[in-house]
Amino acid sequence: MIPSLEALLAPHASPVLDSAVRERCRLHVRTSNRDAFRALVPWSHFNALLESDRLFDDRTRVVRRGRDLPREMWSQIGPDFKRVAFTDQLQRFCQEGLSLSLGQIHHDVPAIAGLVTMLEHALPARVQTNLYASFGRESAFRAHYDPHDVLVLHLHGRKRWSCFGPRPDSCADTTLVGDEHLGPVVWEAVLEPGDILYLPRGEVHRATVEGDAAMHLTNALSWPRESDLFKWLAAEGSTAINADADVPVYGSEEDLTRYEADLRARLHRLADTLDLRAFIESSTQRRRVRLPFNLGLSTELAPDCWVQPLLPAGVQLPAEGTARVGFNGGTVSLDAEERAVMAALLGAGARQIVELSDLCGLDMPTVRDCIARLARRSLVRLSEGGAP
Repeated sequence: MIPSLEALLAPHASPVLDSAVRERCRLHVRTSNRDAFRALVPWSHFNALLESDRLFDDRTRVVRRGRDLPREMWSQIGPDFKRVAFTDQLQRFCQEGLSLSLGQIHHDVPAIAGLVTMLEHALPARVQTNLYASFGRESAFRAHYDPHDVLVLHLHGRKRWSCFGPRPDSCADTTLVGDEHLGPVVWEAVLEPGDILYLPRGEVHRATVEGDAAMHLTNALSWPRESDLFKWLAAEGSTAINADADVPVYGSEEDLTRYEADLRARLHRLADTLDLRAFIESSTQRRRVRLPFNLGLSTELAPDCWVQPLLPAGVQLPAEGTARVGFNGGTVSLDAEERAVMAALLGAGARQIVELSDLCGLDMPTVRDCIARLARRSLVRLSEGGAP
């Protein structure tokens, strides 16, 4: 498990990414996580995913020369009415240049689920992770920009990334950018295992395999937008300004003029109630996460078992006593000991059980009992031990 943003970026400090996000500028760093990144999705695990029904999942794309290949080109319906891939055809396509995109891979790989939870706590943003495996030198995806920030973690092989600056206004209605609209390359580098690349929303880019094959994770970072803020403000303040009145379309011109003036005044009063911190807290509290089962893990609880908090980032816990906090659209209660363990985890990030006694000031049997109770309520994610 990669327990924190500091561990993800090491030996670089986390403020290097914070600054890039705030300043909306590209960032490329080489970390000491070469082996840790490779272990997130080994090639053998990737192939096992393809051998399952994940290859035919609607979240999976098979792309060649910028186009999605119809399933009929690389698979067929078998005698048992199940779709079966032509392995030799896929191999041939890969040799000619092919990319496989596995969307929402954090729902399939526990290590990436933990990575997403860590990123959502550290940044904080809404994070969705896709896996891209590319084969052959010809790029499968054309130059494009993303409607969200992107954090790339390079896992295997080598891939050349070329960036062309912000999205041209002429391409506002599509994420694809044709060669005729591309400006000069403003930045270029070859990513290798352990590299991280951050691109702000709207940065036009293209990537090409250097060698035979490469794999990377693309973490889509979505921040609350002004449209979300306006909806929240309208919902929070609608009672105070009586926003349920009819628009008098049935009235006279004088009625409409009077209503318009009154509405402007009420909207001004609504704008005056804006509280950005309350909006951010509300957005965080309303965020839904997939709950882990932790079956079997909560009964073992070996000293090297990793424990990761799932409560939202920035949640305020009292310094002592019990706590009630918003989580996944509801409210959960923590007794004094559970609160102490959760506070330690929220402050330090994912930790192994052996570390938690000193962090929260409780003896080890109490810590283990608390973690078991939190795990059964899906308030933490447990992972078998081992080096992060």
